Amino acid sequence: MGGKVIVDREGPVATVTVSHPAKKNALNLKILGELRKAFSDLSGEETRCVVLRGEGEEAFCAGYDIAAIPAGGSGEAQVLLSSNPFDDMIRSVESFPAPVIAMLNGFAFGGGLELAIACDIRVSSDQAVFGMTPARLGVIYRPAGLMRFVNTIGLPATKELFYTARKVSARRAFDLKLVNRVCPPEELPQVTYEMAREIAENAPLSIRGTKRILSLCMAFRGLPPREAEEAEEWIRRCMESDDLKEGKKAFTEKRKPRFSGR
Repeated sequence: MGGKVIVDREGPVATVTVSHPAKKNALNLKILGELRKAFSDLSGEETRCVVLRGEGEEAFCAGYDIAAIPAGGSGEAQVLLSSNPFDDMIRSVESFPAPVIAMLNGFAFGGGLELAIACDIRVSSDQAVFGMTPARLGVIYRPAGLMRFVNTIGLPATKELFYTARKVSARRAFDLKLVNRVCPPEELPQVTYEMAREIAENAPLSIRGTKRILSLCMAFRGLPPREAEEAEEWIRRCMESDDLKEGKKAFTEKRKPRFSGR
């Protein structure tokens, strides 16, 4: 598996960069583990703000590497899409004690957009493009992931994003409250790091305490057992479906998928 995570620090502001440009900064198990370690290593009080970005200017993160998602009802597929490594990484970003700013220097799709949603603030280039595409692939998103979007952009915008699987411009993303700020790409680093330094200059206990209380207020507690079982059954049906195989094949062949509903 290729790619790596790079950590830089300038005083109280740290930068975490997903570096996998050959795959448009797509995630894989190696990168998931390195992201978790990076945020764990930075969690001390000396870090007052983190900027999360993708290598280069083309992509923030293309999501989970499609080629690494196995079709069929394999245990690996279930783990990748509804359980541990990805969710663990998202929680490490979401629960990081200091604010995290996503610097959206390019497109963000699928799990890459959820990674941005897990951050506290999103600053976007006006050339960036976003999308949630599980419906184009033939999979169902996890309940906790769906709730992150509902908590951030509301139920109607979440439905539009997931049902249409449409690519969304930075300006439309601003209207949907997916991003906080939009600026020309040449101004993106300045705007992002000015905000990071502004946060870092404020009272650390106040910032950390506010973030923690907001997290407690918005916490997704999980579905009751019976409803959780139903959700898992829907996810399993998709993982075992012919549609997922067709979705992956169409993605590889760069064509529109022909779904059968089976």
